[in-house]
Amino acid sequence: MSTSYAASPPTLRDPARVLWAVAGACWAVSVGLSVTGGAAFGSHDHVFEAGSPWPTRIVAFLLVWTVMLGAMMLPTTTAMARVFTAVSARQPRPARARAAFYAAYLLVWTGFAVVALTGDALVHEVVDHWGWLAGHAGLVLAGALVLAGAVELSPLKDACLRACRSPLSLVGRLYRRGAVGGWRVGVAHALNCLGCCWALMLVMFATGVGSLAWMLGLTAVMTVEKTTRLGARLVRPVAIVLLGAGLAVGALAFV
Repeated sequence: MSTSYAASPPTLRDPARVLWAVAGACWAVSVGLSVTGGAAFGSHDHVFEAGSPWPTRIVAFLLVWTVMLGAMMLPTTTAMARVFTAVSARQPRPARARAAFYAAYLLVWTGFAVVALTGDALVHEVVDHWGWLAGHAGLVLAGALVLAGAVELSPLKDACLRACRSPLSLVGRLYRRGAVGGWRVGVAHALNCLGCCWALMLVMFATGVGSLAWMLGLTAVMTVEKTTRLGARLVRPVAIVLLGAGLAVGALAFV
């Protein structure tokens, strides 16, 4: 189903403008964190190093992650936001449903961040105790790139991308009035979004959360893939680039 039906009625404020404004603010904060060194709070080394209490380090990591998420993912969810704003406007007190929708989206991605951070810790534990792998640390990034390239060509990625490009279909199947309905749609949309992008976001863990160059490149890829008709034709070239980059980085790890 075409996303051309996703635009909000003229009487409604276009949520895409708000999302792009928030994303822009998140990019500005990301640049500021990178310049001042604050992005280090999102790195594995900071989260697991001794020093400040571990809850403080986890909270700092999640704050940096949330800023990165806002910068990278909000531009990809504008079509769904427009559809949900238009549909929820037909009920009393739509703000509750919309708040539940966005809260569910954030919760799913925060859960993924915790799982990914745990996996990242296990990878670093292996590297720290395996001398050969520690001497070829580039293989970690190479593995993340190859995985992301392989996922680009997977049936799961294709199904999730098609769902993200057809937000009206998902809302029509799942939406019910009230906060519960907003939560249902938010979780489903977030899971589809996660299915599209989880492997690409793992690349961020391999390169370092807050790496501006990788953030910019991956944001462009995810936005085009999920929100435009060109996205379907972009998947294969992106997969080839990721696989090629992974093999190149892997080869350089032995030089």
